[in-house]
Amino acid sequence: MHDSGSQRQDGRRRRRGTRVPETGRDGRAFTLVELLVVVGIIAMLVAILMPSLGRAKDYAQAARCATNTNSLGKQLLLWTTARHEYPPSYVYPYNDEGAFDLDNQPKNHPFGYLHWSHFLLGKENPLPDTAFRCPSMQHGGIPRTNPGPMKRNWEVGQADQNGDSSPNSLEDRQATRMAYTANAALIPRNKFTTGLSGGQRVNQLVRPEEVQFAGKTILVTEFFDNWRAVTAKADSKLVKSHRPVNPFVHVGAGTDEYTASLNAPGFLYGEPGGNSNDYGLKPLKTVMGATGLIDGSLVTELNAIGRHHIGGDEEFGGTANFLYCDGHVDRKTVLETMENREWGDAYYSINGKNEVLNY
Repeated sequence: MHDSGSQRQDGRRRRRGTRVPETGRDGRAFTLVELLVVVGIIAMLVAILMPSLGRAKDYAQAARCATNTNSLGKQLLLWTTARHEYPPSYVYPYNDEGAFDLDNQPKNHPFGYLHWSHFLLGKENPLPDTAFRCPSMQHGGIPRTNPGPMKRNWEVGQADQNGDSSPNSLEDRQATRMAYTANAALIPRNKFTTGLSGGQRVNQLVRPEEVQFAGKTILVTEFFDNWRAVTAKADSKLVKSHRPVNPFVHVGAGTDEYTASLNAPGFLYGEPGGNSNDYGLKPLKTVMGATGLIDGSLVTELNAIGRHHIGGDEEFGGTANFLYCDGHVDRKTVLETMENREWGDAYYSINGKNEVLNY
């Protein structure tokens, strides 16, 4: 009987143990109001932390993009050192194997474009295709003019040089997505003959030793994060991601520098007779939905440079990464680079009088 009583007591203890209510530290059960207060405090802390987490992500993406810029910069400078000149920004191949001749390029470029990124993707200077992308940009960057047969390499609404808007066999020799563009004063367009330039002046390849103050002269930077901003101004479907940005305008010929006389000086930062404080750079709200920024529609092509990294100001937008001729990378606003005259003291890649004036 003693054993049975003990068993009954143990059973009562176990049953009582299963009915212990949820309690706070003082032994009371949490009320609905108290639970709501706790949830409210957690929500408030999350709201406080979210901006900081967002900024941390922005800084991380800017740093990742700077790393990519640095990597391609090293390979570009190795390529340049080996050949004693900077590459052209793009050329027109004359066959489907990518062969080209600077003095004899087919105007209708039936084989598409060969871009400077292609030189760094070869066997001599192997870089992964992803090295030309920026994580802050949609899809990592701007598509090729002629994206080729893979649908994922096209943007919705894009058309290639032949007006086709669906995948086909025409594919540029260029990185799949381009976050970067070059300084046209050093890495020029393919206007190496008067037949292509349409004027007295032509482009010429630039030797690194010609550049004064390599540590303060920009070589490569980032595109604006909107593929339609980098389209032909007459056709917002035709992408111009192979193009460099021209930081200068000619005193007499404006944005059509090839028509200027060979002996006519000189070049300016920004807009002749314009606001000297902004150099022709337009506010962010003006260029957000604009097309053709790479095509001189807003005077200075530097409007096509990225403003998507953290920093900057509300009027002109954020910052971009800039690769300099000595190989270092810095992040700043486009306006800062113009104020500090960081695009060169001459339009090195064009013949004739090409000095940049101080006014």
